[in-house]
Amino acid sequence: MAKINQFKKCLTEKLLEYAADLSNCLQIKAIMVYADVFQDKPFLEHFLQKLGDTKLVLVSREEIDEELPEKVITIKVPSIKLTRLGQMKVAVLVGVSQGVFHPEDIILCLSGIAESGVLDSLFILDIGEEFEFFAVTQLEHLHEVVKPEVFIRVLEIAIDLSVEGREGKPVGTIFIVGDTERVLQYCEQLILNPFKGYPESERNILDPRLEETVKEFASLDGAFVIRGDGVIETAGAFIRAGAVTEDIPSGLGARHRSAAAITALTRAVAITVSESTGTVMVFYGGKIIMEIERPQFFGAHGGEHKLHGVHSAE
Repeated sequence: MAKINQFKKCLTEKLLEYAADLSNCLQIKAIMVYADVFQDKPFLEHFLQKLGDTKLVLVSREEIDEELPEKVITIKVPSIKLTRLGQMKVAVLVGVSQGVFHPEDIILCLSGIAESGVLDSLFILDIGEEFEFFAVTQLEHLHEVVKPEVFIRVLEIAIDLSVEGREGKPVGTIFIVGDTERVLQYCEQLILNPFKGYPESERNILDPRLEETVKEFASLDGAFVIRGDGVIETAGAFIRAGAVTEDIPSGLGARHRSAAAITALTRAVAITVSESTGTVMVFYGGKIIMEIERPQFFGAHGGEHKLHGVHSAE
């Protein structure tokens, strides 16, 4: 066991050294790594000395309260376990939405098994190539419409509905977040609005006490409409957005086409969960920004997630 731990520590240190060397000879804007790799401040400061002008982005599932050096930026991501590439893609998506990254940036990513504190993978992402460029350019302004913490929370709930769902099966639903005044112009209620009449303080998606209520209402037909500050305006809303003119993959049905249409017509972001496959998709500007496939299995260690796969026929 001691030899294995020593090997892991050595591998992590070597990957960090290699990443620092690459950042100094390539046009790398940032190095992104999960925060749990740096167990103490001296280790972090030692690494920073090697980076030169390259910024370090620490990704964490928890809020980082301690004071960090000026050149260190933190990104909070949903508390979900994904594949190595999946972890970084979600972090990049959140980073672009917060203005940390830009579509023309090339970033170096270091990753490993979730919550292990050990690195075993290094890859370089050209954001403009990895994501659809036009849509990512629009995403830079998402933080003006939706608070980052609201976006992260809705994404987290959507993935929970995909993985845990009801009786082990995904619950299909759609969340439309931001630009609610315009969004509601294209909506009509399929049922009585279950959130009507409640104070705003009691219907904010950021309130953890509301999580189970949201998950229960997710089984209703129609969409959640959520303000950019997290206040839920309605559930069970039917979207009258007309025909979709944007190019989206064939095989996607009403839920996904509605998400594409409403985000093409407004500044909102939409997150869908496929009832048949559990795939979570993020739409913005009428485009699919990200696709997270439901894990093939889900056990005590969180299973495996993928970022590509079969499209739902919903």
